[in-house]
Amino acid sequence: MIFLLQDQGATTMRKLSFSHIGTWIRSKIFLYNVTYGLYMLDWWERYLFNTIMILLLCVLCYNGSRFAVESLERIIWNTSAGSHEDKFMNMHMGHHYSPSN
Repeated sequence: MIFLLQDQGATTMRKLSFSHIGTWIRSKIFLYNVTYGLYMLDWWERYLFNTIMILLLCVLCYNGSRFAVESLERIIWNTSAGSHEDKFMNMHMGHHYSPSN
């Protein structure tokens, strides 16, 4: 894999191997462990903390995507043509059924 690097105005070619990528990833993991104080935990406590963090991130992404979709639907619904009374009468009201006479 070859990348072009900009070094003080001169463009140089540098071969980037997997060992450099592995070193970069290990340094980021080390920085994460030091920043959050995980380096002083046992291995099982570190895995427990990371599992909880991943679960919280998944919940945040899931709810954020639901909120974004509902907000966009609300914006599109409010900007569509028609009066407010028409929108109210055509609004989805869940599973509430009116009695038929």
